[in-house]
Amino acid sequence: MLDVRQLEVLAEIARTGSYTAAAASLGFTQPAVSYQMRRLQQAVGTPLFTRVGRGLQLTPTGESLVRHADTIFSVLRAADQDIASLVARGGGLVRMVAFQSSCLTLLPQALTSLVAEHSDVRVTLVQAEPVEARHLIRTGEADLGLLCNWENEDTPEGESAMLRVPLMTDRRCVLMREDHPLAGRAAIGLGELADQRWVMESHRDRFAAACTNLGFQPQISATVDDAHAIQALVAAGLGITLMSEMALRGPLVPSLVHRPLRDWPLRRTYALLWPDMAEVPAVATVLRAIRRAAQSY
Repeated sequence: MLDVRQLEVLAEIARTGSYTAAAASLGFTQPAVSYQMRRLQQAVGTPLFTRVGRGLQLTPTGESLVRHADTIFSVLRAADQDIASLVARGGGLVRMVAFQSSCLTLLPQALTSLVAEHSDVRVTLVQAEPVEARHLIRTGEADLGLLCNWENEDTPEGESAMLRVPLMTDRRCVLMREDHPLAGRAAIGLGELADQRWVMESHRDRFAAACTNLGFQPQISATVDDAHAIQALVAAGLGITLMSEMALRGPLVPSLVHRPLRDWPLRRTYALLWPDMAEVPAVATVLRAIRRAAQSY
């Protein structure tokens, strides 16, 4: 029978890359960590790590066991949440993580109805980009996440064992002042904007690559990660920007207009959680509220 404590130690060694770092993270002594790993390897009957330089690398058996450990931890967290919800007569705390534009529109809409209909369910929220959000869900630091990727991308690494719930798709749009020469167009191609100045977020690798493929280097006037600040700077004439339709469903500066960006993939928004967490009443209630809100987009 596998020991949960030994699996926790194994997962931490895999995450940190050494017995010493895992011991410091878990508050154990290094000999205690070594002892737990000896016991686990004896129980499994084969090595779980090989030494590579100064670090450790999981063997195929070790990798498999870490994947199973993640699932086991998910079940235990779901059990904790389920019991807490039963004690609270259907209520409970749901820890969420979500990307920026969903925090502007989709989530406020969902949470408004949730508060009105299920006041016993509490939600805490952290804003994070999908890479960080995925890590928080995988490690159990968040129960439910809203993530996004592009329709032409494969399932991101690390999500195969988790539950993905499709919610909606939206387009990328060009946001500009209403007096911009291209404001009267129905849609705009990125190549038509080669001579423009831009107000952009720091996460813009796809945008930069697309510009390079079209043969130009974008003129970045400002790098800002707050949607309201971006709108203010565009309205002030510092440049144009790209925003998702979801974000543009929120408050928009009156002097601005947006037009779809032609030949750009749709963005997919989805909920991500461990399968067992979907059975927790409080989590299921929040997910239903989000799905209802997404249907209006």
